[in-house]
Amino acid sequence: MRKFIEKIIYVVFTILIFIVFWKITGKVWEEFVPLNYKTNLIGLIFVSPIIIILSFVLSSLTFHFIRKSD
Repeated sequence: MRKFIEKIIYVVFTILIFIVFWKITGKVWEEFVPLNYKTNLIGLIFVSPIIIILSFVLSSLTFHFIRKSD
């Protein structure tokens, strides 16, 4: 049961990190990238997976350091 709760907390924390990165990327993207279908496609194909991977890595590192500190 404890492992299941840890997994749920991990997924929720990962989703929260992803939302923060998505909003930051959206603000930067609107500021510096001209909007057309090509740049939106680049964002969807290349930037989104990078944000997803980065959110999982940061979440894993956070949980690793939390477990290590116990």
